[in-house]
Amino acid sequence: MGRWGMRLFEGDRDLDIALELNCTFGEDDKYLHLSCLVHQTDMLAPTEARYFYESEEYVDHLDNLLADARERLDANGTGDKFLAHWRAKESDPGGKYRFILSGALMMRAGAKIKESDFEHLRELVPQIHCNPGYALPIFDEGFRGPGRVQFIRALVQYKDGTPRNYQEPSCFNCGKVKADSGKAPSKCGQCKGAWYCDQDCKKGHWKAHKPSCKDPKTRVMLNV
Repeated sequence: MGRWGMRLFEGDRDLDIALELNCTFGEDDKYLHLSCLVHQTDMLAPTEARYFYESEEYVDHLDNLLADARERLDANGTGDKFLAHWRAKESDPGGKYRFILSGALMMRAGAKIKESDFEHLRELVPQIHCNPGYALPIFDEGFRGPGRVQFIRALVQYKDGTPRNYQEPSCFNCGKVKADSGKAPSKCGQCKGAWYCDQDCKKGHWKAHKPSCKDPKTRVMLNV
């Protein structure tokens, strides 16, 4: 499938990495169940599952999943060990981006993160390849522009105990969500596939957004 969105966990590679991170400490009772916190955008999920993700029942279910993940990561230094495990593997192929996503999942759960790990995540961001918009699958590694600013904004705004939601609308220019500014970003009126805080943010991102800003009815493929 490739990618169906420009942000974190809106593509096969990110979700595959999340599945890998589940197995950090092993299977069975050691399995971390972190991918279930971010797989709601998966367009390959069965139709029934996608309808369930949009239901009120699922809101309560997800809240319970987040609470369980946070409790497990915060207990006995599990979250610290989780990050240390993947930080030690940064020299492996794709290791730096894998560590980025491990930090993103920690923030998704609302888990405690040491300042030294935050600092390292900030240092890694400029080292990760970033495509501003569409890229052929063979070159589509690391961030897309909107996902990069989404992650940077999460690092700035994050507070322990408050899960960071990567699925809600986030500004494609600055990464802010409603909780950051008090106002939800608005959809682009033309393509319906991007969000912006205001006209200034839309103008700031226009050069990168222009090639993909088309009426949804004219699209010939689902990949972005």
